Amino acid sequence: MTPDVAVLIPALDAAATLPGLLEELHAHVGELPVLVVDDGSRDDTAQLARHGGAECFQHLSPQGKGAALRRGWDLLFRRGHGAVLCLDADGQHNPADAPAMLDLWRREKPDLIIGDRDLRHAAMAWDRRLSNRLSTRILSLRSGLPLSDSQCGYRLLAFSLWERLQPNGRAFDLESEVLLQAGSLGARVCQIPVVQRPSGAGSHVKRMRDTGRFLRLLLGPTRLEGSKTGE
Repeated sequence: MTPDVAVLIPALDAAATLPGLLEELHAHVGELPVLVVDDGSRDDTAQLARHGGAECFQHLSPQGKGAALRRGWDLLFRRGHGAVLCLDADGQHNPADAPAMLDLWRREKPDLIIGDRDLRHAAMAWDRRLSNRLSTRILSLRSGLPLSDSQCGYRLLAFSLWERLQPNGRAFDLESEVLLQAGSLGARVCQIPVVQRPSGAGSHVKRMRDTGRFLRLLLGPTRLEGSKTGE
């Protein structure tokens, strides 16, 4: 029988943090399947993912976090999972928060659950904290969703929303694109408090490039032409 939820971890050069994360994760989500999408790492990320009990899909070269997420969602939803829990490989997302997110989805079946960090005390540089607040306010206005933390990558995406999405983002803009499309579709989006831990690795965000992608996304149209099931 296919488990109702699977776990997805996009990873790039995460050998230093992934083993500990997987150990913690298994302690909190039990036997749920875990898929690591290795986005062209140059270290032992893929080997360590498999050693830690996860399945691993590898990109031959880096394609971006968005591309890794899309690949993982496509693979896992094709297997019949009802939802996918996503968290980053650098250890900033606490697996201890996963049971509450899973419980909320199983009780209320929202289309999307987003982690809501307390940015006043989050382990985050001041400029990133300011950027997060500004982007959250803009995305709230544009999507019509009352968002508190639009940039948190700790999320649970349900198939009920995935089958209606048409995301194109290949980098960090994908997570914002999902919110814009979710708002236009009238999806039910919930937020839940999560802990932001210090990252065990350097950020892969490219400030100028990813900011440009975010601005193009906000200024462009939100096109939803049919659904995946009807293509």
